[in-house]
This record gives sequence, structure tokens and C-alpha cells, in this order.
Amino acid sequence: MTELFFQGKKPQDWLLAISALILFTSPWTLGFTSDVRPAWNAWISAIVLAYLAFASLSESKQWEEWVTLALGAWLIGAAWVLGFSADVVATRIHWLIGAMTVVFSLWAEWSFRHPPRPMA
Repeated sequence: MTELFFQGKKPQDWLLAISALILFTSPWTLGFTSDVRPAWNAWISAIVLAYLAFASLSESKQWEEWVTLALGAWLIGAAWVLGFSADVVATRIHWLIGAMTVVFSLWAEWSFRHPPRPMA
């Protein structure tokens, strides 16, 4: 049953969905809800990331990988742009999830351009 559910789905999209969950819960679990800039950025970015991951799971489009890549770049730079780089915990979780998002989206783009060959 689960094999049928996962058939044809990219592992990158599942990893992005898990990353979105981690990012969404991080203000509570890591304790930076009192600073609204990193908390709201984490919540909004996580919702967008989850949407992109689940949209790609239902029907993969190449543009989704590029938007996901841009979101990962945003997460990496958000601490400086929004001015919360002094909050080390919030900054690091944004960097971590941002870097993972960039890697997963590049991996998905590579897989899109180089589909696996059928075994003979």
C-alpha cells in the first residue's frame, strides 16, 4: 500500500515537506517567538515551502524547482535582510533549512533534466 503511495514521487519533495515542518515549528521549539521578524518569516516561508513540496508531489513542474531554489536563497539571506542576524538560533535554523532547500531543489532539477534510464 505505501509502495503504491510513494510510486513516482521524488524523495526531494518529501524532504522539502519535512524541512517545511521543521521550519514552521522552529520558533516554538527553539524559542524565538518573541522576535516577530524571524518567527513570521519562518512561518510564512514554511507555508510556501510546504505548498511547493506538495504541489510538486501531485504534479511536478520544472518552475517549482526554481521557485524552491529562490526560497532557499531567501532563507539563507533573510537574517541580514530582515535584520535578525544577532539572534543566533533563528539565523542558524534559517541557514540550515535554506541550505537544505537549495540542495534539495538542485537535486530535483538534476533529476528532472536527467531522468533514470529504464533497466534492460
